[in-house]
Amino acid sequence: MSAAPEPEPLLDGFEVVPEVYPASNLIWPVRALLVVIALGIAGVMTVGACLHPYDSDGQPKKQETHRQLGLPACSFYRMTALPCPSCGFTTSFSLVMHLDPLNALRANSVGTILALFCLCVVPWAIVSAWRGRYVWVASGEQTLIVCLVAFVVMMLTRWAILLSITMANR
Repeated sequence: MSAAPEPEPLLDGFEVVPEVYPASNLIWPVRALLVVIALGIAGVMTVGACLHPYDSDGQPKKQETHRQLGLPACSFYRMTALPCPSCGFTTSFSLVMHLDPLNALRANSVGTILALFCLCVVPWAIVSAWRGRYVWVASGEQTLIVCLVAFVVMMLTRWAILLSITMANR
């Protein structure tokens, strides 16, 4: 008859305790959050599809598509005549949803990459919620942090390049 081994003590009085939930299983609130995220992104993409990212001549816009939502003009642009880091994001999302990726890249390349990334997140979140584990990633939290940092760095890099080009042309 074999007895289970005693847990090894780590520090004075602390010992290894088995996990209640294995790391590969997502608890129901996380699964529900994944579905909410997928629905939220799908809603944003649907709004982008409903917007009209073209001017009256049929030419694609480069910014200000958000004005169709009743939002004000970009304060940074209005005060400085320079684009802000996110100028063109709504337009690029809308152009992606209108299947016009080339003009979406012209409006805002990082916004286009983000829109395409979001289109991939929707099915990923649904499948992960359905299976009860993250698909293709070990840690949802770590992946989120890496993605956020990557997008902020890309956005600020694009903005710095755009500002340098704009200032050189003045």
